[in-house]
Amino acid sequence: MFSHVWALWIGAAAVAAPVAIHLLTRPRPVRLPLSTLRFVREAVRQQRSRHVLRDLLILLMRTAAIVLLALAMARPQAGSRPLVSDSQPGDAVRVVILDQSQSMAATDRGVEAIERARTAAAGFLRYRPGLRANVILAGAKARPIFDRSSTNFDALRDALAADAPVPCRALPETLDVNAAFAAAAKMLAPQSENDTRRRELVIVSDFQRSNWGKASFEPLPKETKIQLESVAPAETPANVAILRVGIPGRVCRDRGVQLEVDVGNYSPAARNVAVEVSVGESTWRLQGACRAGRTTTLTQEIVLRHLGSQTGRARLADVDDALAADDAREFAVEVRPRPVYVLVTRQQASQRPSSSHFLECALLPDARRKEKASAEVLRMDPAELDRQRLASADVILLDHPGKLSAEAIKLFAGLLRRGSAMIYVTGESIDATNLKRLADASSGDLQMPVEFLPPPAGHTRRDLFIESVARDRRPLDAFGGNLTAVIRPLRFAGGLASRPLNNARNDDLLATFNDKSACMVLSASGKGKLAVINADLGTSNLPLTSAFVPIMDELIEHLLEQNQAGQAAGVPTAESPLAALPKKTLQEKLAGGRSVYYQGSAGEGSQRDDWWMYFTVACVICMLCELGLLLGFKA
Repeated sequence: MFSHVWALWIGAAAVAAPVAIHLLTRPRPVRLPLSTLRFVREAVRQQRSRHVLRDLLILLMRTAAIVLLALAMARPQAGSRPLVSDSQPGDAVRVVILDQSQSMAATDRGVEAIERARTAAAGFLRYRPGLRANVILAGAKARPIFDRSSTNFDALRDALAADAPVPCRALPETLDVNAAFAAAAKMLAPQSENDTRRRELVIVSDFQRSNWGKASFEPLPKETKIQLESVAPAETPANVAILRVGIPGRVCRDRGVQLEVDVGNYSPAARNVAVEVSVGESTWRLQGACRAGRTTTLTQEIVLRHLGSQTGRARLADVDDALAADDAREFAVEVRPRPVYVLVTRQQASQRPSSSHFLECALLPDARRKEKASAEVLRMDPAELDRQRLASADVILLDHPGKLSAEAIKLFAGLLRRGSAMIYVTGESIDATNLKRLADASSGDLQMPVEFLPPPAGHTRRDLFIESVARDRRPLDAFGGNLTAVIRPLRFAGGLASRPLNNARNDDLLATFNDKSACMVLSASGKGKLAVINADLGTSNLPLTSAFVPIMDELIEHLLEQNQAGQAAGVPTAESPLAALPKKTLQEKLAGGRSVYYQGSAGEGSQRDDWWMYFTVACVICMLCELGLLLGFKA
């Protein structure tokens, strides 16, 4: 491609000049009267061969100089031509999408990507006749400056300024690129059958892999000319980020809990990282090694002294990376008093061993510490239910309650509907009636996968073992690969028969016995949850094994859903890896057959307009060579 094609035609005509000069200035033979010609002929022959060589070299240098001068004046340009530029003729509708996701705050040589993006976008918002344009600021939502394309280019450029009324800056959001494409497609759609204006889309972004991996140009009109302006540096910037802060389990005052901090190292080398975590006036420092390109979880046991909702902050210490926004993360934690469990049973506390005694031991394994115990267990007679205490209980457990009154059934159904967590241990035949009445009182909210039935007359349930289990569901998934070894020695007795219900949720059935009856069921009812353990713990060996307390702990945690540490609004974790999609992927796989031009910030894909300098230098060299030849042959 040449900026001035006319210079080539002039150069072609000028090439004939040195050839004509060469032909016109050839030496012609001259007759001289001499008597002896042998020496003269030898001298003429030598002189002629020398002149022929000189003339050919000089002709070559002169011709090359003219050709090179013509090429320099034609201003050649290397590389593909941009699809969107001010030199495009005719009327056009142009939409500029500017990426505002958090990764655009990454710095390279002290300059944020969003600053380079504002400059690049403004370059496409200059007035020319027949051009209408608009800008879409793209983050989690597409935010057009105007409802439709406009000729008010000054207002569009002003909206891109960092000091605009609504500053154009990187936001703590993940880019929804397809939402931006949908908004652009509406603006680029033809207004009528006679609307033949050129459609142009310019996208200014860092083309981060996590944002653009699922991008699709499909909504855009087929004839749209798409130009990708990348502001990502040539090499992926190194970044270290705090991805998550969590405290698994229920957080109780003055009780040690495990603090977890996930740190992602998106750098080419391993790093030793330190994280300072503060909650209130307390501060902890977590340290560890983080491998390149991996996520590492730092842990430390902490104790929180104050009740109520508290905010905390985790911050990377002594880290110099490209994206400062993800070097800190806010979180919230609810510190509760020790949990209160209400055990509804007719069995007395002095009755040992018994099913209720085993339950109480599992709920309160550290009961000997009294005031420092991790929980409180209140026994309650089913004939004397305390509504207030039941409503405030963290978990309600029913074990050998006998036949529940209609008022008790209504109370438990209401508590479930409002969000209470319950565990029912079915040790007697009457429990089948209680569960059916409870399901009926729930008005369809409680839909268990099976219907529990009294055992057939004369049939004793004993020596049962677990035949199938939902390995990926709590509470049994906590044992991982050791689950088979844990459940193999377990033997159960008592409990109820069961039959599956039509249209029931099979994933609510956590385990079954070898007689195909249900072993453990977990179902939702309104805002609450009900777990059924179908066995008499007093005659089963489960309470005598080391698996009993972990199973009860996991079951209770699942019922309460108390993953207490919650993330506050902050940098989305998907914004921390700063690797960009390669040019080939953007132009081929995502383009869908459309014409897409890519220009990188490092010059990748851009046109080279500097060849005229090399041709000019080569022309001067040819002229100097010609002068040297003339002087050399003259000597």
